[in-house]
Order: sequence, then structure tokens, then C-alpha cells
Amino acid sequence: MSKIFELFGYRLDQWNEAAAVNLSQARCPFMNRECDGGGNRYSSAIHLDEHSALKVKIPEKKMIQCGVCSLQLHTGEQPWIVCPRRLLSIKHGNLSSYQTNVRRKISTYSGLIEKRNYKVWSEVKIKTEIPNEEDEAKTFDYTFDYVIAGTERKRVDEVAENLEISSAIVRKTAESNGFTIASRNGVDWIDDFPTDPLIIIEVMTSSTSGGNKRDRTQIAQACEDAILNGMKHNGPSINYRQVWARMVSQLIVKSQVALAWGGKTIWLVQDVLADYISKSTALRLPDYLSETLSEVNILQAGYGSAITGHVDGPIELTETKLFSGPIAKSEGGDTAKGFIDIVKIGAPPPKKQIWKSLLHKPPLGSWTIS
Repeated sequence: MSKIFELFGYRLDQWNEAAAVNLSQARCPFMNRECDGGGNRYSSAIHLDEHSALKVKIPEKKMIQCGVCSLQLHTGEQPWIVCPRRLLSIKHGNLSSYQTNVRRKISTYSGLIEKRNYKVWSEVKIKTEIPNEEDEAKTFDYTFDYVIAGTERKRVDEVAENLEISSAIVRKTAESNGFTIASRNGVDWIDDFPTDPLIIIEVMTSSTSGGNKRDRTQIAQACEDAILNGMKHNGPSINYRQVWARMVSQLIVKSQVALAWGGKTIWLVQDVLADYISKSTALRLPDYLSETLSEVNILQAGYGSAITGHVDGPIELTETKLFSGPIAKSEGGDTAKGFIDIVKIGAPPPKKQIWKSLLHKPPLGSWTIS
């Protein structure tokens, strides 16, 4: 049965006083602030006024988000990270010491220069229509987890001309969003306008199954039981196919758009998810082990042997590998190989499998042509 491996950043099976203090504040050590449930679990929020026993553990809060960072499906196995903040969180500008290694790897592979100033944006949405070569309107509607960019000084009127909006709107918008505005010799400047290099960071973690209310395996129930009873709880399972579907639908597009802008996209995933991708698609990630970025880039991180020893605090993910390569490449004849293989089947099951599945499921009825 699945168990919560990390609760509010701390190993549940090695719970200690520091973990209890952290729990009392519902604090995420990877965000350096109160846990937000990964940003997508609001329907699973726990109202403490309805749970007096939980209120004793977390006395100063009226409501908390589910602080489930990772799940371990079987004892001794690598846990599955189910919260994107566990892999990387720079959403609020608070940099966790427990993610230093991952940030350093991203910086190194991206060619970011030490002590140079870069800015970070989170959840950057672009929805627009662009005509293609046939003058057809194509819709681009995506949100980027994080965008890292350099900064440079630019005149307000130059920015206004490039963005095709008025100088007044540029100045007002820049001021309201915390950019530095300066006037020199009667000319208005934005001292820290974004510029190259442009790096997109996409964080992809596993999803959980819906769970079963009767067995208390829904994520909110598992969180409640873990807070009160430690390891005596049941957790939800992992929804592998949903994870793969979300990633495959965006991997090529978001990689292509960064290339079109002269930048790069780095996908940050856990090693067990990377292994699942290699096993379930025609893409073999080990074939693309690299030390430099290419058209498509996957940076995997994992716990490694850290899960076998004793730890007093949150675990830093120090086991990393970079897989990079072209979207597609030709290797003799018309055979195309590359990261496009992620959309291809790894190996078709034998036809007897469909007959076997149909045998074990009653038909709905008959299909008759009248």
C-alpha cells in the first residue's frame, strides 16, 4: 500500500521535533513559506476547525493545504515526487538551501554567469494567434512554469515601439511590476528590462490517483491520517498515464518555441518518471545522456541512496543527469530519431492481448447496420 514518504518536506518515517515544529506552521522548506499544496490542490484543502485533533498539531491555522511532497509505493523503493515545489520552487523569490544543487545544474547547463543579475518570472502565460506561411491563424496558448532572463537598460520609448504600445503604458506597467525606472537628461529608461539569455524551466512531477474515500486513500485523508498517526495511514497511488500525457503534449512545443526565440527549455523531472518515459515510449533517454543543452533538454533529479540512511531534515536531490538531443534527426534512409520518439509507441502488444481483454469484459450490445 502506498505511504506518504515526505510530509511538509520531512520524512514521515523519521519524524522528529524539527519536523513537528515545521508542521505546526504548515511550512514548506522548499518554498520557505507556508505550503500551497503545489499550487493545484485547492479542492483538497483541510479545514482545521472541523478537525480538533489536527488543530492541536497546527494551532495557529484555520486551513492548510495538503503537504504531501512524495509517495512511496513499496518499502525500500524510490519515492515518487507528487508536488512540483519539491523539485524546484522559485515562485516567490525565496531560494531554498535544499534545492541548491538543482539550481546550480540549471545555471551551469544554461551558461548563466556567476554574480551576473538575472530575473525570474513564474507562470508566464501567452495566448495569441499567429499567421503561418499560408496566412492561417494558429493559436498559441501555453503557460510557462518559470522564465529566466538577463537584464539590460532600455529606453522607455524604444520598448514602446518594439512592443507596439504607448510609452505611458510601458512606464506605468513597469513601475507597477517593480522594474527600475530612471530619468536621464529628460529620457526615461528601464534599467532592468528583460533580455537574452532566455531560459524556460518546466517542472513535471507525478500525479496522484483520485483515491478511495472509504479506504481513506484520497490525498486529503492520507494527509490527515499521516499527521495524526504517522506511518499508520494509506496513501493514493500514482497516475502514470496522466503524467505522460501532460508532458508529451507540451515537450516538443515548448522546446520549439524557446528555440524560435533564441533560447532553451529545460524540463526538470524526477528520475523514476524519466525511467517510466523510457519504458513506455519509443524514446530511450539513456541514449541522450549529455553535458550540453540541445533542442530538447530533460534534467532528471533523484534521491539516490539518500533514502536508505538517516536524515534530520529535508533531503536535497543531488543525483542529477542531463538528457539532451534534437527533436528529430535522420540516420540513414528516412528513419527519424530524436525526442519526437516520445510520441511513439515503445512496442505494440501482441494482438492476442486485445482478444484477451475483450473476453474478460462483457459487450455493451450489438452494432447493427439497418
